[in-house]
Amino acid sequence: MSEFINNTENRVNDLMAFVTGLINKEKGSELIERYANAIEMVQPWDVVVVTDRLMKMEYDIDDVKSGVNKTLNMLYKGLISAEIPNYADIPFLQSLVNENNELNHRLIEIRPLIKGFNQKDINDEARQEILNEISDRVFELQQFEVHYVKKENILFPYVEQHLKEYGCLPLMWSYHDDIRRYEKEIIDIIADENTDLKRLNRLLGDFFFVQYAIRFREEYILFPVIFSLIPNETWDEMMKQSIKEGFAFIEAPELKLIAQDAKKSKTNQPDKEIITNVNAVLDMGTGLLTLEQAIMMLNHLPVDMTYVDENDEVRYFSTPGHRIFPRSKAIIGRLVENCHPPSSVHIVKELLDAFKAGTKNKESFWIQMGEKFILIQYFAIHDKKGIYKGTLEVSQDVSDIRKLEGEKRLMEE
Repeated sequence: MSEFINNTENRVNDLMAFVTGLINKEKGSELIERYANAIEMVQPWDVVVVTDRLMKMEYDIDDVKSGVNKTLNMLYKGLISAEIPNYADIPFLQSLVNENNELNHRLIEIRPLIKGFNQKDINDEARQEILNEISDRVFELQQFEVHYVKKENILFPYVEQHLKEYGCLPLMWSYHDDIRRYEKEIIDIIADENTDLKRLNRLLGDFFFVQYAIRFREEYILFPVIFSLIPNETWDEMMKQSIKEGFAFIEAPELKLIAQDAKKSKTNQPDKEIITNVNAVLDMGTGLLTLEQAIMMLNHLPVDMTYVDENDEVRYFSTPGHRIFPRSKAIIGRLVENCHPPSSVHIVKELLDAFKAGTKNKESFWIQMGEKFILIQYFAIHDKKGIYKGTLEVSQDVSDIRKLEGEKRLMEE
């Protein structure tokens, strides 16, 4: 056993030296020769640990991504030869793999179109027709968003509970955001009357690279590592939540529970009395409400609400009819910084630090999401003694509110 542990640690150390060498612009051929054994004998676990260590270092995220991309290119042969578990044993993972397969079919169909619009003897009308077809197909690929949402809001929170070395998750989230950006840019550039074909080719190349890279990293690195780490009842819970979110390009699979004795999920709130009786009466300070009434009231407000406690852990989110930002029960008890992509984590930390220090009590942001204008507000919560007790996030589509003028005093018929 000690020999196995030592071999693993030696490989990890060698691979760490390899990727940091690449990031620091050392000569690639010399690095490959020096660490050839670790490259040949690599296991999925090694990559997870190395990525986690990289994410804890002071490297810029783009440098990490560049180093990881080059490293995984070298590790490809070793990783595809490693033993892969039977994902059919875990319906949640199998559904993600099935979605990947369907995505791959659609990517394959786009490739001939790219070759078509790059023909030298093609006329402008025919080229534009092909470009429009590519735009339509990339637009269709945006339906795959639910795949990324399920990973970010269901899979990742549970992985964090069972895997100490989870630095690969925010890195993968960053690649999701790259895909989202590439899809939008491809559609926008084709819509331009003077399509920049050189830039479009570069974008399509980057888009395809990241799509294939993410699939490989899911099925040959992340999934094999977490396959046996997460208990069956947790996989069942993920599948239940997944069915609520929906599926990309596949029919919703039948819910098959794999746990013999499903247990209630942890609340991450030890020593707290949990009230589950919907008829229990709550003293709200200015009135009495049953638990059911309180839940209905919060869920009927025309806003998304998320509460983060004083320890920066997510404790609650409302479930209005149409949430602006997706949430799942998996985030309860999760550090709020892990609920955001790497590009915005520093903003979250700065805001919470300001709330705790008392230099700010509220902050507002607003963004355009398609035709919706979204207002996102954060409020510091303090008890009667002025002690910081957490942060409330409130998001609302204010598109119609921005159009209001004059007065309205009568009810519509």
